[in-house]
Amino acid sequence: MAISAFGKASLATAIVSVGLSSAWMTSAKADGFVEREIVNNVIQNILQNVRDQIQRRQGIAPPGRLQFSGEESDFNSRNPFATNPAGNPFAALGYAKSPVLAPAPLPTWLFGVNGIVSGDRTNTVNSDISLVTGTGAVDITKIGVFTTTDALTFVATGSGTWSHILGSLGTLTMNTSTGTGSGTLAYVNGGFSADFTATASWTHIDWVAFGLVAPPDSSAVSYTGNVQYKISLPYTFWFEPTVGFTYTEAYTANFGTKLGDATEVHAGGRVGFETKWMGYTVLPSMGGQVFKIVDINGGGIAGVGLGFNGDTGLGARGSAKINVLWTQNFSSFVEAHGSGVAGTKGNTAIAGNFIASQTYGGMTGVRYSW
Repeated sequence: MAISAFGKASLATAIVSVGLSSAWMTSAKADGFVEREIVNNVIQNILQNVRDQIQRRQGIAPPGRLQFSGEESDFNSRNPFATNPAGNPFAALGYAKSPVLAPAPLPTWLFGVNGIVSGDRTNTVNSDISLVTGTGAVDITKIGVFTTTDALTFVATGSGTWSHILGSLGTLTMNTSTGTGSGTLAYVNGGFSADFTATASWTHIDWVAFGLVAPPDSSAVSYTGNVQYKISLPYTFWFEPTVGFTYTEAYTANFGTKLGDATEVHAGGRVGFETKWMGYTVLPSMGGQVFKIVDINGGGIAGVGLGFNGDTGLGARGSAKINVLWTQNFSSFVEAHGSGVAGTKGNTAIAGNFIASQTYGGMTGVRYSW
């Protein structure tokens, strides 16, 4: 959510409300607000699953793993215990071998549907925020854009986030709901990939404790870009470094008056491997990033003048994920994640007290493609 205008509310009420809401300054997610951070994490999970699937289909798998198309290397197809033909008494009979079947052509289009549920909890110096998010997404991939093996993917995502904010005294509460829509365009060529996501969100205050003034509805837009390169390692291991940015703008309801903006830069990577379990393909992976908000500009709270400008200390994100390919078309995953950001350096002491935070949670999802 963004910083909201409180109208004629008193300074004390405004500060308490800001402390309880997942707002521009107090949500503690350095990239803007908690809900947007969660949705961005969901979108990145979808992109990872699509990207991994495309790269496996294209045969960009780590050494030692059978290719998705059914092809095998000469080493894998050769029988090390085969009898030398010169010493085989049946060789003279001239038994004919079955003809080698050509692998099926790779599809030029790939479609997918995704369902994801996540639960998160954020702690700040003066609030405890619990959130539940449900997301549905569809993705369309065209294989063969500039070359026969590259791919272009479009992902449309819709999410709903419901939060419950508990104040530091344990008595003051606020409930909010946020709807988010996003569109993502991603390009994959071998181990290289890049993606860009535009997101819009609308937040409504569902309920506030007696005696508090409910902030009006708010909205926000954000833009995220990332570049990755997947490096194959021996024994089915791989490593994928990444670098990117996120720019977020906060507005009053329905993108009315701009209240502030923030710019984040981040860098990190994923590492994982492939194995088999009871005949199913299992893809464990771990990821981590460091990030920094290099610029925050807050327009302040109307009628109060609680403005803020500055940046943040370094933050970090981490996750552990297990993705299981049950069939060629159906997969599911579970993930545990956490993040934190240091206190903010700004021109307002009160605002600086609200930024530092820690978030932890988990998510699970399914994907079906054809």
